[in-house]
Amino acid sequence: MDAKLNKCSWIIHLFAVAHALSTFLLGRWGVSDEMVLSLLTITMIVLVTHIYGVPLEVSAAIAILFCFAGFYMGSYGGLWLEASGSPLLIEYSSSICTFVVTEIVGWAAALIAVKRKQ
Repeated sequence: MDAKLNKCSWIIHLFAVAHALSTFLLGRWGVSDEMVLSLLTITMIVLVTHIYGVPLEVSAAIAILFCFAGFYMGSYGGLWLEASGSPLLIEYSSSICTFVVTEIVGWAAALIAVKRKQ
């Protein structure tokens, strides 16, 4: 595996876990998670795109766009999981959905960064 891709993989997976854990804990404490998730998403995208030498202003634009996309996908994905009727999915729908959306957003940012360099 390419060293840059390996770094991206670690960053994306660690941030996906951090997103899911934040959602789970903040949900248990009754605290809104939007700000924390946005900051984590922006940080992840800047780190991933930096690996491929993407300028900071481009990284910031990608991060802002993907924060909106992540919020939209997360909100509706969580509702879809809750509608499944499974007690386990209902209990952890926010954390599961946040993990999956973070993986999607992270790998999309990495793909943009790789394609930008070609």
